[in-house]
Amino acid sequence: EIYTLSLHDALPISDENQFEQGDSGALNTELADAGRMKPGSLIIMKETFPCKVTAFSTAKPGKHGSAKAMITAKDIFTDKQYDETFGTGDMIPRPIVQKNECMLLDIDEDDKVSLMFGDEVKEDLNVPTEEHLQDVVKTMRKIHAAGLKECLVTFQGWGNKEQIVAAREGQDM
Repeated sequence: EIYTLSLHDALPISDENQFEQGDSGALNTELADAGRMKPGSLIIMKETFPCKVTAFSTAKPGKHGSAKAMITAKDIFTDKQYDETFGTGDMIPRPIVQKNECMLLDIDEDDKVSLMFGDEVKEDLNVPTEEHLQDVVKTMRKIHAAGLKECLVTFQGWGNKEQIVAAREGQDM
């Protein structure tokens, strides 16, 4: 007689095999080749800031080393610009940014936003105050005030930061 065991039979799943997911920055990044960055790529600058590359150039190898990648990038939350130089063969962290689009339900007098997020109401975001997002705020307020169409907002999240970054008209109400 032949018995077959599946992997599930051999390895009982218990709570001690479950891993807690902490909030370390390393868990929401992946490594990318510095020499392959291009404008639009996401990158972690100064080991802290999630940024979008705005300029990239390389310098030929010098007398004592490898080629260099000069990268200029803007923080995806604050729009602050950073410059950094890496070896073209360096593996550097790239943020894994989540983007979600959902319907705006309300903006209260304290600029707290209520969003329809799946089957739940998300109420932990505010109207953006950053200068580079003021056009988004105008669009969001205009569509919401008119009340003729859905106001769809996109928010991005990385680590424990979330921010509304876009707004557009949806279907008729």
